[in-house]
Amino acid sequence: MLESVTCFACDQEPEQQCPRCGRPYCNQHGEELCDACLQPASGVPSFTLYRGSLLALLVGTALAVWLLIQPGDGEGEGAFRPLIVTPTSAEAANVTPEPGTTPDGPGVEPTTAGPGEPVETSTPADAGGPANNTIYTVVSGDSLSAICEQLKPASMTVTECVDQVVLRNGLSSPDDISIGEDLLIPQ
Repeated sequence: MLESVTCFACDQEPEQQCPRCGRPYCNQHGEELCDACLQPASGVPSFTLYRGSLLALLVGTALAVWLLIQPGDGEGEGAFRPLIVTPTSAEAANVTPEPGTTPDGPGVEPTTAGPGEPVETSTPADAGGPANNTIYTVVSGDSLSAICEQLKPASMTVTECVDQVVLRNGLSSPDDISIGEDLLIPQ
């Protein structure tokens, strides 16, 4: 004889099947879901799911920490390269300049103009530098030829001015200028 199906909670004949868990139930033990699925404890994830998610979180954290602290091999695109900064003036090195000098060097007047504004300075001939210069701070969109075209002395061509600026500022090429850099322009 076949065993008849009964409600999961009583011996009555089931009228519905729970869409969530598949249990058969009567109208007294559920509406859209069975009473077992409506219990607050059924909303808590299972112990296996809870432990699995904690394990995944732990493994992910360990991987992230390892990626943050692993040293670079010094090669390739993503290798870590230390940045070495050397002070270029007495002010940057936090050194008090000698009497009779300024932070920019002996006999050189400090610059006070904003970026893109030339500042005229003069260096005494005995200080070893060029006699007359204009200090120009490079701004976005500047090129060495455009700067020389604007500030070159009348006795020089643009090409001669560019060559002099490269020489006086120790540049490797005329394209070796960066925004915010102070350049010595011949007068």
